[in-house]
Amino acid sequence: MPRPLKLKMLSTAAIAALMILAGSPAAMAQQVQPLSPSSRTQKAAARAAVEGRYMFLLFYKQNDNATKAMARTLNEGLAARAGQAFLASVNANDPAEQALVAKYEVGRAPMPITLAIAPNGAVTGVFTQRITAESIEGAFVTPTMMFAMKSLQEGKLVLVSVEGTSQSPSPAAVREFCADPHFKGRLTVTSVRASDPREAKFLNRMQLNPAEKTTNTLLLAPPGVVVGKFGPSASKNDIAAALFKAGKCCDDPNCRLKK
Repeated sequence: MPRPLKLKMLSTAAIAALMILAGSPAAMAQQVQPLSPSSRTQKAAARAAVEGRYMFLLFYKQNDNATKAMARTLNEGLAARAGQAFLASVNANDPAEQALVAKYEVGRAPMPITLAIAPNGAVTGVFTQRITAESIEGAFVTPTMMFAMKSLQEGKLVLVSVEGTSQSPSPAAVREFCADPHFKGRLTVTSVRASDPREAKFLNRMQLNPAEKTTNTLLLAPPGVVVGKFGPSASKNDIAAALFKAGKCCDDPNCRLKK
């Protein structure tokens, strides 16, 4: 049974250990359950996903100065991205919005609080009580970051193959790791070209050179641990050992890697 969503505020340094996905306070969460749209806000969120836009949800309980200031900053910050994002205010006291409040478990969070939701449903930013233009911009992530954040929030391991300029194939060790029954059921895989300008933010935060010739592989584990970066000569055992060292192998006390 999927575990409920747990929102955790993370510092910029924590995001760096996470994959440094947004560079601003963000939420890395457990799996979020699908929600059938009922309220107007929920329908707007569903529309945003269909149209490939971000959804910024401003939850509040009182229309006080902090709420007004956050709303003003959001409106100003999203003005330049009108075609890329929706903004909706959610009264956390409104019975019609309780399904949305429960979905993101913000009922007891300090208010106001804004969640940035990517088109694929990944939570890319959580901002409590105040927000800045820089943090709004940081919530817009690259395609690879979006994919990885969603997978991590679903409790999966993520392998990212970063293809160098030589366009060499992924190392055999990566293919062997993906085929290992111990890992393949909880593993997602994606690839990106180091030269892709859309991924500049991701490469920068992963400290990868866009001019790199060889293929490097990143292994990420929930809630957002960068387990390691592996070059072409890495073996499957190297990858598995790094995962075990990070304490992210599994919860099985009889795991063969723990013996």
